Amino acid sequence: MIKPRSFRRSLLSLAIAVCFLPAFGQDLEKLDAYIADAVVKFDQPGLAVGIVKDGKLIFQKGYGKLDLAKPDPVTPNSVFYCASLSKAFTACAIGLLVDEGKVGFDDPVRKYLPEFETPNPYVTEHFLVKDLMCHRSGWITFDGDLLWYGTHYTSAEILARHSKEPFTHEFRTDFGYSNLMLIAAAQLIERVSGMSWDKFITTRIFTPLGMDRSRVETSDLASMTDVAMPHVRKGQDPDAPQKSMPYQPLQGADGACGVLSTVVDLAKWDAMWMNEGKLGDKPFISAKTYGTITEMHLPMGGQRDGAALGWFLESDHGETVITHSGGMPGFILNHAVVPDKDLAVICLGNGESYSVFAITNKIMDMYLGDGTADPVADMLPRIAKRTEREKKRVADRVAARIPKTKPSLAPAAYAGTYSDKIYGDAVIMEKEGKLTLSFLPAPGTVHRRVGSLALRHLPMVARGSFPGAGLHHLPVRYRSQGHGLQGGSAQSGLPLFQVGLQEAALIHPGFRSAPSARQPRGSLFALGITPSRSARVPPRGRPAASARGCRFLLPTAPCRCRHFFHP
Repeated sequence: MIKPRSFRRSLLSLAIAVCFLPAFGQDLEKLDAYIADAVVKFDQPGLAVGIVKDGKLIFQKGYGKLDLAKPDPVTPNSVFYCASLSKAFTACAIGLLVDEGKVGFDDPVRKYLPEFETPNPYVTEHFLVKDLMCHRSGWITFDGDLLWYGTHYTSAEILARHSKEPFTHEFRTDFGYSNLMLIAAAQLIERVSGMSWDKFITTRIFTPLGMDRSRVETSDLASMTDVAMPHVRKGQDPDAPQKSMPYQPLQGADGACGVLSTVVDLAKWDAMWMNEGKLGDKPFISAKTYGTITEMHLPMGGQRDGAALGWFLESDHGETVITHSGGMPGFILNHAVVPDKDLAVICLGNGESYSVFAITNKIMDMYLGDGTADPVADMLPRIAKRTEREKKRVADRVAARIPKTKPSLAPAAYAGTYSDKIYGDAVIMEKEGKLTLSFLPAPGTVHRRVGSLALRHLPMVARGSFPGAGLHHLPVRYRSQGHGLQGGSAQSGLPLFQVGLQEAALIHPGFRSAPSARQPRGSLFALGITPSRSARVPPRGRPAASARGCRFLLPTAPCRCRHFFHP
């Protein structure tokens, strides 16, 4: 919890600050040059940076372009998709309802959302409103995210499907970053207030704070100018050119993301947080609610001290920082507030580089440290080493390919509909010896061909790039389309398979998996398949005889998949 700052700004400190204004102006000029250099070194398409001090936006500037294909520059008024910076807005909205006596942080969620469910009846009944916003539910990081990204599911459908996902952690014990619980918080806001999350955020937060260019609907961008476009590299290849892509409507994810804003508008939002919840001299949220939102609800250790509500807590040079980053394909953003120093830093980027973190750290050191830190010089070599490791990993996989191999079965044998009780249906189709995989809940798909398979995947999703790839270990039922599997046992509705949807990549026949996966040579496996603990791996090319509880997408031994993080 942030400590009160009574009489912190003495006349003496103000006089000292005035004495140093010319020198600090020179520091801002040096910072401007430092940021411009960082944009080049990180190959950042566009960037908007703001510094808020004592409630005023003392530094605001745009760098680079809104769209690399066009000449328009980024400005402090450029609109960026804010991704997970939106979570603090959801927490604030809950706080406003608490102050009105309509909700309690310690109330059970089911008091307002009686349909709310988890896999554990005890957790379901004892899940509190504040539990929705501090990532301690019991689900692992990014669980269920494929339910909202690019799908046609509503928020209610997403939560209902996610409720069947088993817990990995103990309730309120371990950290598991959950977008879906913030979606549930948005549903609670709608149920209690009678307004949609979009309307509540707009009328109760944007309007009173004067955030005139902030929006919650990507459809509004069509009538706006000065809008930053997301930029991605094909296949996340660091050597591929960056290209802009369209915004994606993600209505089902309201609460977890959804806010679009600018440096100028976010400065007004920050001024309220650094003033302990006050708008000028009047409370925007009560002191008690401010304290509850900004106190630690889950200790985390490591780089971050813990999770607050919609925020994270960090320590920097002995000062408490409330912060949150955001990531979506084509955007990485960062945001930090130091209430006891009346300081906030805003860095909004329309590319997928880590420049926003380097620049945030540089500005923090200017105000909290001695100003000599060089985060760009520290970060770039580490990124280069990581890139080389990834290139080697890919090269090793290619070198491990065993030539002159083929799938265990004819391509037509794999055709069918694979139905998952959580995600929905995925269809494998065969045409002229080629297989195509498509996810039916995500109709706006694109083709990608890998070896002898063509992968239809979610827009912007490349291997390892999805920011919230969370469906895992999900029992899938196969419905034959008449081709059958080798041995003729592909009966309609037989629960043979599992698809781990968190890695949208198919491995060409002939690749070997990690040794621990015991992958038979020459077999075909897809989408990071992994057996359940009770599952029995059938002999290559043969389906499981007693299939209840077995979880295989294809009748071969599986390759264990990996989770991927995106800031």
